[in-house]
Amino acid sequence: MKKMLCAAILSFAIFPFNVHAQTATKDWSVFNELSDKVLELGKEERFDEASEVLQYLSNQFEKGSRQTELTPEKAQIIDSTMELARETLARPNETSEEKLNKLTGFRLVIDAVNSDHQPLWKQTEYQLMNPLMDMKKAIQDKNMQRFQFAANQFLSHYEVIRPALMIDLSDVELQKLDQDIDFIDKNRDHFVGSKETKEELEVIQADFEALYHADRDTSEPSLFWLIFSIGGVIFVTLTYVGWRKYKAEKENVRVTNKHKDV
Repeated sequence: MKKMLCAAILSFAIFPFNVHAQTATKDWSVFNELSDKVLELGKEERFDEASEVLQYLSNQFEKGSRQTELTPEKAQIIDSTMELARETLARPNETSEEKLNKLTGFRLVIDAVNSDHQPLWKQTEYQLMNPLMDMKKAIQDKNMQRFQFAANQFLSHYEVIRPALMIDLSDVELQKLDQDIDFIDKNRDHFVGSKETKEELEVIQADFEALYHADRDTSEPSLFWLIFSIGGVIFVTLTYVGWRKYKAEKENVRVTNKHKDV
């Protein structure tokens, strides 16, 4: 019966780690699509279903990660990001925004592994740079309340994309950005009215502009948000249907075995 269930999964291309696949990109494509589906479920606040799909992906990743070309470090990043998303969804008092942030972080990580040229995290520039510009304007206007609000947004958005940056950036590049973030967090009460911190913010802005504009291609900047606003791609839907069919068959097997025992 287990072989039949595995065959059902493979027939719908659910299991992404096919050791006989021609390329690693092909192996990851379905996993990539399902991570997008998880985010779509989160946007619809169907968090219970998103959690179920995450659990399924976690099981498959644990079984198949050793068959991929992933380094142990990247496998650990994926596993920890996925586990953090599951833990966040399981907390009944957690806000929908925070749950969606963790699902977005997971989506960006999987895409970073799957993308060779233009990862989705590079299309979050506005969401990260706009709060940074607001921070500068707040300093100019000497508006501490506005600065703190913008700083919270900036730090929150960085937390979302950081796991994907861990996939794509070198340790030195990531360390530099982390130092920028740490500086803002530790000195946030001293930016307004301080010439030195204002100058440091200019350096931080340059660092993040370099992050987004280095080796940039001509992809549409709105693509990231377009992907998440469309009600699901046909391939994703079919893949998700396959997963649901697998789940239903598994439940039927459980019920059948129970009747046999009786």
